[in-house]
Amino acid sequence: MLARHGLTVLGNIVTLLRREGRLVVRAETTIGPVAVKLSDDAGAFLAEEAAVRRLARSGLPVAGVIAHAEGPPACLVLTWVEGEPLSSASPPEAQRAAGALLRRVHRLGADPGATFGGQEGWDAWMAGWLNHALSWWGTMAPIDDAARRGAWARYQEIRSLLSTRGDHLMLFDGRPEHILVRGDGEIGLIDVSELRAGDAAMDIAVLAVEDPDLLDGVLAGYQPDSRESAVFDRLVPFYTFLRRLARAEWYQRFGTAAEMARVLDTVEVTVWVS
Repeated sequence: MLARHGLTVLGNIVTLLRREGRLVVRAETTIGPVAVKLSDDAGAFLAEEAAVRRLARSGLPVAGVIAHAEGPPACLVLTWVEGEPLSSASPPEAQRAAGALLRRVHRLGADPGATFGGQEGWDAWMAGWLNHALSWWGTMAPIDDAARRGAWARYQEIRSLLSTRGDHLMLFDGRPEHILVRGDGEIGLIDVSELRAGDAAMDIAVLAVEDPDLLDGVLAGYQPDSRESAVFDRLVPFYTFLRRLARAEWYQRFGTAAEMARVLDTVEVTVWVS
């Protein structure tokens, strides 16, 4: 595919990800480094190509699409986005820039008629998510009934607020490693295939899953108004709880037992349930 688009590989091809049915590499070419994604599944990168193009049309800093084939095998070739993953150790101005960038994404707004995990309401999807998360957690670690009751009590407390959410465009998988700090201090976004309708507060929570100290810097750039700050105060802890369990489950499937255990050690209910 590279040759068909006038590109010649000049150097080594570096494997970035390899798992069953999926391969991602970095290749040096005549136009510079590119990311090449391959999948056994036809159409595997349709959502990512659409997301990249949508964000690019809005002037957001994403990779450029060089080539796409639905397959099988599916293939997506993107320009390479240089940078280091965002973290609480990143320069304060970079953390603020990431917050400002997230606000730009969220302000694009969800498409009309969007659904959430097959549910018409965001609150219904969160109920299903909580039910799954608690069930999975119980298979991995001993959790008592008080923790379960506490989690559901918190959900009931915020359910009316959750029912009003879901009208933002969100990254959904905007982990710090997908938000890159470039050498010039600017921010770039990668791996945006999960772009969807949702809640801005959940994107904020995702950043706290493994690096909670990052939130203050990002929020300084996001600049929520008083109403938004009140919503974030209520929802971000709940979303962080859900996303930590989701991250631990991801590590169970694709990572290591040590990574899963590290995230599970941070999961608490008592910090946000009275």
